[in-house]
Formats: sequence, structure tokens, C-alpha cells
Amino acid sequence: MGKHYRKEGSGGSRVIRLALLLLLIAALIYVVAGRLGAPVAEKSQDSGTVAVSADSSADAKLKDREPSASADVAVVSLDTPKKEKEDSPASKKSPVDEKYGGPVPLLALIVDDGGGQIEYTKRVAALDIPLTWAIMPYLRHSKDTLALAESKGIPCLLHLPMQAEIDKDSSQYIIGKGMGAAEVRQKTAAALDSLPGVVGINNHRGSLATADAKLMEPVMAELKERGLLFVDSRTSGRSVAYQTAVAAGVPSVQNRGFLDNTADKNAIAARFREIVKNAQRRGSLVVICHFRPSTVMFLEELNKNYKELPVKLVTIPEMFKLMKDNSAELEGGI
Repeated sequence: MGKHYRKEGSGGSRVIRLALLLLLIAALIYVVAGRLGAPVAEKSQDSGTVAVSADSSADAKLKDREPSASADVAVVSLDTPKKEKEDSPASKKSPVDEKYGGPVPLLALIVDDGGGQIEYTKRVAALDIPLTWAIMPYLRHSKDTLALAESKGIPCLLHLPMQAEIDKDSSQYIIGKGMGAAEVRQKTAAALDSLPGVVGINNHRGSLATADAKLMEPVMAELKERGLLFVDSRTSGRSVAYQTAVAAGVPSVQNRGFLDNTADKNAIAARFREIVKNAQRRGSLVVICHFRPSTVMFLEELNKNYKELPVKLVTIPEMFKLMKDNSAELEGGI
């Protein structure tokens, strides 16, 4: 009888141990399941960030290909609650500011070759788009163009003709090979005086002249004395004009491309989309276009929705001010 009792008791202990084991296994499963849940939520949040970034910045995948000091300007922030954004003093930002939650990529468009005609100039003057005009000196409508720009509050550059590699006739340029420093400076000063109120100079053509630091130095000396800026049009990859300006202490930026190398308006529109992507990637960009029929038609179309772009269109003086306010170095990346 005793043996039988001990056998039953032993069986009961096994049942208890089995029950405890099952409870322990259940507890472990619960803990493991809880830990596995966190990465899933994290992954979903990451996916959301990638999706929004892709929608807001077509260049998100290109950032690593071309790193720059301002390559992260187009990063979207999901950390600020909507209510906090509405109550914050910064909630009055433009739609573009809100889209990026931080610094906005800047794009400055320079309209070159002003002064030769007035019809297309008047059409561009009627636009709201922030633009900078570059006016050639001594042309039929140079002064008319400057007066029109001043009446609209449009900043202007002196579009100074410089010698190109193919130029043989000195009538095609103002600054060219064979000139001494005194002559270069005198001609630069006279051209600036012919268009009073310009904010600086950019070169017209000049693939030969801008490659010569000795020719560029007196140009920059005159700009430095007047407190004006310089935009290197970069009509040649061998240009040293920007570097010469920086060495002379002249505020300077470089052109990074031309919008209208074709008369096809659709091609111009496609090129502009590329430029916007490049501006997003770099953080700031200067691009040149011209007072040409197809370009003017494109700008008139752009005028309808330019505020919806993922970049902020600015004038050259505005770009300098914004970069300075953000303590950013004005370098060739602009």
C-alpha cells in the first residue's frame, strides 16, 4: 500500500513539474514576442521616412554619390509633432520651409545678354520670379534695360564682354589678351560707370580672358574697391576668374550650368528639372539663361507655380545674404 501511495505521489509531482515547465515556456514565448515587436515598428517608421524623403527630394539616393557641405539640406524631419509645428513661432514659414523642416535649397537664375533688345526684357520684367539680370554695356537698350530693372526692383550685373578663344577681332570684347593692368582696370571702371547701380560683374564669353589670372586681377581690384561682387560664368573649364576673385577678397560664386542651350521649350523644361535636382543635392546653385523667345516662354510658365518648387528661387544678392546669415562659406559649390 505504501509503495502504491509513493507511486501516485511521484506521478503528481511530475504533473506539477510539467505544468510549471509549460508556464515557463509560455512566459518565455511572451517575452520573446514582445521583443520582436519593437523592430517591426521601427522598420515601419524607417520605411515611412524613406518614402517621404523620396517624395520630397528626388536626389535622396544621389546624396552619397556627390557629397557636399550642404548635401543634407533636403532631409525631411518626422520628429516634430504637428501640434508643436502649429504653435511654434517658426510655423509661419513658407510651404517649402515646412516641406524640408530646415534650410531650403537655393537656386539663383541669371538672365544674360540684356541690352540688345527690349521686347523680351519687358516680358521678363512682368514676372514675379526672383531673377538677376546681366546687362551688356554700350548697347542700344543697355540703359533702358537698367532703368526697367530698377523700376521693378530687379538686381543687375554688368555683363562684361571678355575675349573668347575664337575671337580675333578686338571689337568683340572689352577685356582681352595683350592689355596691361592699367588698361584692363580703366575699361572695367568705364563699363561699370556706364551702368550705375549694378551689384557686380559676370563675364560675357571670355574663355581666353578668364583663363589668365593677370587679366582678371585688375578686374577684381576694381570690384574690391567698389564693394561689388563677381559671378564667374565659367564659359571654360580653365577659368581662374573665381579663384582670382576669392584671392582678392571679392564676394564670388560660380555659374554651374546653362538652362537654354537649345531653343526647344520642352528641352528647356527638362533641363530645369535637372537643375532643380542638382540644387537640392548641392544646397545652392547658380545657373544662367538668356533673354530668348523660348526661354521667356518657359519663364512665363514657371511664373505660375515657382513657389511650389522644392527649392527657393532667389536673386544673387539674396543668395549672398542668406548664405552669410547661415554662416556658410561662399565657395564654388554655390
